[in-house]
Amino acid sequence: MMMHFRKAALRVAQFTFGFTLIFIACAGNALAQAFVVAPFNFNIQNGSYTLASTDAEALARTRQEIVSQTFMPKPDPGLSMLFPQPGGILLFKSKELKAPANVAGKLINPSLVVIDTIFHNQVYRQKANGVDQYSFDMCYSLRIDGKRYYTDFRPHTFAYFCYPLVYHKQLVMIAAQDMGYEVYADKGYPEHFRIAIFDMQNGGIKMHFTSEELPFHYGLEFLDESDKVIESEYKAEDQSFRIEIKGLNQTYKGLWDGKVLKQLN
Repeated sequence: MMMHFRKAALRVAQFTFGFTLIFIACAGNALAQAFVVAPFNFNIQNGSYTLASTDAEALARTRQEIVSQTFMPKPDPGLSMLFPQPGGILLFKSKELKAPANVAGKLINPSLVVIDTIFHNQVYRQKANGVDQYSFDMCYSLRIDGKRYYTDFRPHTFAYFCYPLVYHKQLVMIAAQDMGYEVYADKGYPEHFRIAIFDMQNGGIKMHFTSEELPFHYGLEFLDESDKVIESEYKAEDQSFRIEIKGLNQTYKGLWDGKVLKQLN
């Protein structure tokens, strides 16, 4: 009995160590930034920007599907995710997104991506009911399974939360889109939260589960550990994981049992 206990304890310790290494990489990701071209491009033009990556006619014409990346042998500091809209999004061969010949294919399913460069091309402004509304011509240079693509569809970045579930050999991460404010395209105001669960495999991470967009509005400018807006508890007794994300006026509460994510509120 004592030998069995020691072996079990050793397995938990080994997985804890592996999770710790990935946790350090995840924490680094929260602070890491891609190379940004013209981040303060305030040459504002009247009008609005229409995304090239969600062009319905181009999507209908495109037959080539790009395979999602679901495994990463070593988490990269630029690790993010793309959650395509229903029907997919277009990815391009270069940052000339309006050229039909540059379409590389369409991405249908959620995918791990590594962002290395963000191009801030142009800010557009138009009035709606007397209020200025801003839209942005931005292009992301990213890699899927090592191959480079370009898109103007905003990726989800991983927030300041990465939790190892040692009994499940899984990793919980939170992804959100930084929506920005006024002319600041992607500075603060994270929204459209999702929960992603990864299996630990040979020192890497493999996508196990991704939620739909969480049904709540965050409403705060930043998401920071010091604000204690995310609370979690992992119970050894029933191996359940509870998470709570507190927004300005709304709160999300969820329970993960290793297989299913349940909303509690």
